[in-house]
Amino acid sequence: MTISSAQRQRHDYGGRAVVLDWDKEFLPWARGRKTTAKILGETVPLPKPWRPGVHWALVGPTGQGKSTHAVGILSQRKWVVALDPKGEDETLEASGYHRVRQMPPPRGHPFGAPKPPTQRWMWDQIDKGLPVGLIAGFEAKTDEEDEALQRLLLDAITFVRRSRGWTLYVDEFELLSSMRMMNLGKYIERMLITARRAGTSVLTSYQAPAWVSKHASRQAGLVTTWQTGDRDSVQAIARSMGRDWRVIGKAVDELPSYFSLTIPLDIKMPMLVTTAPKVS
Repeated sequence: MTISSAQRQRHDYGGRAVVLDWDKEFLPWARGRKTTAKILGETVPLPKPWRPGVHWALVGPTGQGKSTHAVGILSQRKWVVALDPKGEDETLEASGYHRVRQMPPPRGHPFGAPKPPTQRWMWDQIDKGLPVGLIAGFEAKTDEEDEALQRLLLDAITFVRRSRGWTLYVDEFELLSSMRMMNLGKYIERMLITARRAGTSVLTSYQAPAWVSKHASRQAGLVTTWQTGDRDSVQAIARSMGRDWRVIGKAVDELPSYFSLTIPLDIKMPMLVTTAPKVS
């Protein structure tokens, strides 16, 4: 049965979950190319797609596929800066993005020229309307390298903040935001709160809400989680998205390994279940 627009508005699908094939359904939905799906033969509306300016949080234990999910959805965006504080993320390496140790100044910056060849390549790509993906980060083994890495990551955050239309991927958000580690949380929090008007999206990835700023999920239009026995985490995610934590908990409990549950901010829209194939 196909339902009309008026019927869709009257229906509440917030307690239901739709299973979507990653390549054929989930990624097309994220780009706004798929607006409905079927549950037991019934056509139901899907949440709004991942538009520029909308933030997304990935929350789940290590090894469940957060990085794989992240690289997959980032492929839907034209201009991406990925923060890699450990400097060793193999999935990010497989994305095809270019790893940098120095960020170019944003357009219009007083020190915007001259540019090294790699920076000229980036602006040439952008001028041609072609995609650009950068990875900021390296493996730091000394105190001096720790300081250089922190400066690079802050420069990358500042670059995205001063530019328009970019997507910032914050891997290991706990590591970046902790005052005992990178202490860059306040800069990312400011972007989460103010970046929407510039069409800038922030994609954060972390293991549990208890260890990071609540802005990561409270400012998000979408939160994705994986199988976990941490009820505190489930309750925190549910509260940030305005959902009944018992419904979220039941859905999470039924997830197979490596499958994710994406929860939209619109509480009348269904949740989305999928699994991202390994990046090769």
